[in-house]
Amino acid sequence: MRDAVQAIAEHVQAPLALAAQCVIGAAVYLAQARVNAPHINNPDGMPCSLFTLTLADSGDRKSECRRLASKTIDEAEKKVRTDHKKACEEMDSFARGLKGKELKQHLADNPRPADPRTQYTDATFEPIAGAFIRGMSAASWDTDEGGQVLGGASLKADTRAATLGALVKAFDTGSFERTRSQGNEEGSGVAYHRRLSLNLLAQAVTVRDALADPLLRGQGFLPRYLFASPASIAGARLLTAEQLDRKAYDDPRLQRYWARCEDIAATPQAIDHETGEVKPPVLPLTDEAKQDWLEFYNEVEREQSSLGKFSNLRPFAGRAGELARRVAAVFACFEGKTEIDEECMCRATAIVRHSLSEWRRYTDSAVTDPLLQQAAALMEWLRDPKRADDWQEFHRDKLGKSGPPATRKSARERDRLVAMLAAHHHLLTTDGKHYSINLAVDAEDFEEAAESQ
Repeated sequence: MRDAVQAIAEHVQAPLALAAQCVIGAAVYLAQARVNAPHINNPDGMPCSLFTLTLADSGDRKSECRRLASKTIDEAEKKVRTDHKKACEEMDSFARGLKGKELKQHLADNPRPADPRTQYTDATFEPIAGAFIRGMSAASWDTDEGGQVLGGASLKADTRAATLGALVKAFDTGSFERTRSQGNEEGSGVAYHRRLSLNLLAQAVTVRDALADPLLRGQGFLPRYLFASPASIAGARLLTAEQLDRKAYDDPRLQRYWARCEDIAATPQAIDHETGEVKPPVLPLTDEAKQDWLEFYNEVEREQSSLGKFSNLRPFAGRAGELARRVAAVFACFEGKTEIDEECMCRATAIVRHSLSEWRRYTDSAVTDPLLQQAAALMEWLRDPKRADDWQEFHRDKLGKSGPPATRKSARERDRLVAMLAAHHHLLTTDGKHYSINLAVDAEDFEEAAESQ
């Protein structure tokens, strides 16, 4: 996995942490229906499913990192879904010539095959929960538009507290439960022992409000995420002729990684085909791994004291021990081990320790001038491909009438935001009334650019 991360980062020219989170997400997808992580008090263990969140700017190559990390998974998913569609079309074609009792009997004798889908990108929680209740065993909510998940319909509706609770329950126990009206097509029901992993890649500006939301933090939803927010390397991604000739698909490091992913995918999943329940074996800790975990757990616990470095991150630090066991189980599964040894645990605690440090750094940096945050959001709005052509050049009055809500509140607020963007050279103006987007400035994180000046 480490070799694959380094290869992806080199070929894509992306931050190592971004490539690493994508590789971990792929490994989780493969492991979650094959092994359980050890639980302190439950002999049946707990899911090794993980929620991961990675922040990266537009243009930092999130999609390409994810594509290389999940190449074999995506190809297998495409094949089974294509085969399923073809089978359903053949059944529908045959049924078109039937009527009445003959059609009814045919449908009874030839039920449609179950949807083999296990990956969701553009979705909300409701259809995913519905699929689990209808029989789906394991799935991944995996997208490079993480803002649509954390800031989308599922977590903005009146029922968001219930949705958060359901996601937390899915993470902890793998269970889903809903009661709906009789006519609701998503239906009601209960599903136990399912597996759901989330691998979210997002631009910081699209999730800033969500990451500061007390409900998402206090209810334990965000503390369950492995988090990374690496600095952009834009400006240092220079290419040589030699690099152009090197192809990712020919890299032996990635070939070995993809071969291992295919080997794991070829092994049986621990799924009861009658109930759809996932009941895999628990990977035990060796004595050395147990000692490493204890040292890590106690270290993090001490730092949650009033003077500790995690005193303001207690909900996050309190989850560190559990996350380390889950990550270690994923690593052990990827390496084909039947127990979690010291090496796997050391690597897992290093990953979780890094996640905690990233949460701490992000939380500290979030105490930024609100005007900077609003200006960053305005620049993102102006650069959105859906409207960029109409806003390459504009008069400030147009922004006051047709811009985002922040610029329509008052002329004074509008002028403050465009003045800040002009001061940092994101907007160009000669008279303070007419503005144009400075195309020479990359769509980097505005706050970092402003603070550096």
